[in-house]
Amino acid sequence: MKDFLTKAIVFFILTMGGLAFLLLKYGYFVDYFYEKFTTPKQTSLILGDSRSMQGIQPRIINQELKNDGYHLPMFNYSFTISQINYGKPYTESIKKKLQSSNNGLFIISVHPWLLTEREGDDLKNGIYSERSNPPHNMVFTNISPNFEYFVRNFKYFHFRSIIKQTAELHKDGWLEESNLPKDKETLQTWKNNQILLYKSFAKKWRKSTIRKNDFIKMVEFLQKNGKVILVRMPVDAKILNIENNFWQNFDEEINIVSKQLNVKYINFSKDNKYKTYDGNHIDKYGGVVFTKELCDSIKIVK
Repeated sequence: MKDFLTKAIVFFILTMGGLAFLLLKYGYFVDYFYEKFTTPKQTSLILGDSRSMQGIQPRIINQELKNDGYHLPMFNYSFTISQINYGKPYTESIKKKLQSSNNGLFIISVHPWLLTEREGDDLKNGIYSERSNPPHNMVFTNISPNFEYFVRNFKYFHFRSIIKQTAELHKDGWLEESNLPKDKETLQTWKNNQILLYKSFAKKWRKSTIRKNDFIKMVEFLQKNGKVILVRMPVDAKILNIENNFWQNFDEEINIVSKQLNVKYINFSKDNKYKTYDGNHIDKYGGVVFTKELCDSIKIVK
């Protein structure tokens, strides 16, 4: 019995050691979210789904706004539309990741799909469909290696990515996608896939007053720690058309909210000059240009 326990302990130590090595050395390749939970608390955040996770680059913000009085560096705490929907779970996770400050900067990506009632929601009874996904299912958001994330969210690990290394999650939370279309046919195929995806959203999801109210409360909380900027990011005209048909007066409603809360709403949605790789996500080259122009817009905010 004693020998069995000794072997079991040794096996456990070796397994955990090997796992720790894997996470420390390759965590940024094998999972698109893991590294977000291994960094310290942050004073300035980018919030939203994959549009902002890929399209807004913290390092550019750090360079462009370094002399503007914000408590930097910036950290990208965006995820993907499968995990993120504005509501109480996301706000609670933000509170875990946030280091209190008077001069933080919070860039919040907004579009209709992030304020919707989806499958699995029972919002009137306080049930949010995203609650079992990261970042909402995480207790510890600031430790490395983060074994809790491995246990709770193993399904998100893609170990083949260690070899392919086509996407890298940087320590500042920015996801760098290097698997870009090499020809117009591939680009059009990827755009068509995104169009079909958003058409399906329009059929299944509904506008949510509860999530909109949760969103307002989140903004009010963040305002206690610094300046909040609302940003609608550019997308392909066909995707934008789907969004506008789904929620026809979305921009007007966000404008009203921004005035009520005294925050700036910057709307890039109709600007198609930024290069995307699928009609929905600005690629890593276009992201540099976009982030710089976003910073220029932030500089003129009073």
